Amino acid sequence: MTRFPISGRAQDAALFVARVCLASLFLFSGGEKLTSMSGAIEWAASNGVPFAHLSMPLAALFEVATGLMLVAGWRARETAAALAVWIIVLGPLFHQFWNAPPQLWQESVDNFFHHLVMLGGMVYVVVFGPGGWRVGNRKG
Repeated sequence: MTRFPISGRAQDAALFVARVCLASLFLFSGGEKLTSMSGAIEWAASNGVPFAHLSMPLAALFEVATGLMLVAGWRARETAAALAVWIIVLGPLFHQFWNAPPQLWQESVDNFFHHLVMLGGMVYVVVFGPGGWRVGNRKG
């Protein structure tokens, strides 16, 4: 396989930046839920999320924990796989552009495809790993 012409520390730095960028959505989303839990529960309940009062705190903790794990590179492949499943399940549930009214169609389709982009990033981490800048790397 041909690799991009960077290696060593530069490649590890680039992969770290990629992990931070991928994790940012989950850290922000989970943090937002934690700081505005009542609003998050209300939003979830209005969108048909069962047991919103229980599932939203768990969702917030999942997003923050997996975001931090991805940034740290600790068990990054497993974390990215868990986030990929999260994206596969929630993307089509909450961004049904095919059912969106015309005034919300563009926003809905954009959000749906943002989920696909994030899914691609997670699959990339699952396949190629986190790089050398990670917790538990004895060489780094």
